[in-house]
Amino acid sequence: MLTFDDYKAKISIIQILEDLGYKQDISKGKVSPVFKLTDGAGNKLDEIIIKNPHSVQEHYYDRNYKGGDLIQFIKNHINDFPQFQHQNTFVRINMILGHYANEPYSPKYEAFKVVKTENKSFDRDRYKEFPTTLADLRFLTNERNINHQVVEKFLPFITRVKDLQGNGNYYNIGFPYINPTDKDNKVTNYELRNYGFKGMAAGGDKSNSLWIADFCPHPRMAKHIYFAESALDAMSFYQLNANKIKLEESVFCSVGGYISVNQIKNTLLRYPQAKVHTCFDNDLNGNLYDIKVSGIISNTEVTIKENKDDVLFKTKGREFTINKNDVSLESFREKSKIIAPMISHKAEKAKDFNEILMKQHEQKKSIKL
Repeated sequence: MLTFDDYKAKISIIQILEDLGYKQDISKGKVSPVFKLTDGAGNKLDEIIIKNPHSVQEHYYDRNYKGGDLIQFIKNHINDFPQFQHQNTFVRINMILGHYANEPYSPKYEAFKVVKTENKSFDRDRYKEFPTTLADLRFLTNERNINHQVVEKFLPFITRVKDLQGNGNYYNIGFPYINPTDKDNKVTNYELRNYGFKGMAAGGDKSNSLWIADFCPHPRMAKHIYFAESALDAMSFYQLNANKIKLEESVFCSVGGYISVNQIKNTLLRYPQAKVHTCFDNDLNGNLYDIKVSGIISNTEVTIKENKDDVLFKTKGREFTINKNDVSLESFREKSKIIAPMISHKAEKAKDFNEILMKQHEQKKSIKL
């Protein structure tokens, strides 16, 4: 039986990245190659840097400069391999490694290209919605460990979608996006999820629109808005904090991975009485999203520039840097003196709130074993 060191000698992280759909960004050089994953519209979903490629010392780093070796990569991306299932995580990791160790590998040399999207309006007729029940959402309940009670509560804001121009006869879980300023609530986009897949609808509006799960009798009765990077994160946050949240006073929103000014502004126009909560990832990007929302709420322009080790902020005539490891809403408030009326929630000892649910599920399985 092969050991982890044996697998690291046989398998390159690059082989797995290419198999998962990542493409190399040649413009970043070849010494430490950069691989990017994009959705159908060309929006970047993930970025991985490889150090010491094709060697036993090979390591990866993600967008937050965190990473590890081949084994850590598999462990951190375990849900990208739904075809390999086992109750024990380490057995599942070995199944994945065994698969790639026996696969002949030749580099694909398929370079990442910036996709120039045409300004086409969203074709609503391209995406057909289908009646959706709890039984249709096993990806949420079985794979992402969001419990049945929570999924049932959010069911009115979830659908199944088929891309009539797509390849294959399959359905994705769709989280419909709307522009909060549109009284007709026309669907303008979909956040799409499934086993091994996440993306957005082609041509969909993400600049002005977002997913909204509104449980209030009237928009002016909303007391709390919870912004998350994804619908899964929003539902996971609710599950973990259900005993503290009055659902009839709450609105949950997904910005779809990165925020725009109009997503926040339009939502606040619709819910002018509500207090803003952010539930973004517990990483550098998530902290920067908090700061961006803070600037939008306080109607203050904040310019952000990432450097190698720190982040440069310019606002209200001030200019200052914060070390990347120390960037947070609190550290920004201390240096900028901008105190926006909002609350930032972070996943404790995890990247996001769904990761907490996944860890809880793994712990329960370990106890059973």
